[in-house]
Amino acid sequence: MSLRLTHEEAARLGLSGATAQRLQRESGGKQRGNKYGAKRTNCRQGHTHASGAEARRCDELTLLERGGHIRKLEQQPVFHFTMDGRQMTDMRGRAVRYTADFRYEERQLEGALPHDPLLGIYGWREVVEDVKSTATMTEAAVLRLAMVRFFYPGIDLRTVS
Repeated sequence: MSLRLTHEEAARLGLSGATAQRLQRESGGKQRGNKYGAKRTNCRQGHTHASGAEARRCDELTLLERGGHIRKLEQQPVFHFTMDGRQMTDMRGRAVRYTADFRYEERQLEGALPHDPLLGIYGWREVVEDVKSTATMTEAAVLRLAMVRFFYPGIDLRTVS
């Protein structure tokens, strides 16, 4: 016999989500996986990523950073949305934010002017990447990406498959 608890039942019993999952696992219950079939994967640097594609992209970006083509590689950067100095919140009062997969600075393309406002004075452009498959490019994902483009117009936002 396996233990099955809803979120509401676990909250009523005062159990955290992690505790409820552990109890379910120990009782032989089925653990819920990623709805797109992605499996958490480590890259060669030892970081844990949400999918194999994201881990492979981290390996590629690390090589580009070592080669001097990009710099300041960051994982899981968070972008907050503010209007008139106020943090946007959802209907429950939680801050609206977007977490990308990677952020880095990319060396400017050959022939680009170093004083181009998108590139900055040193010839580096800020790039934000999100690894997406056809299945994960949902309407919600498209909306979030559009919000990032609107609130952060100076960033080169890319989706990589």
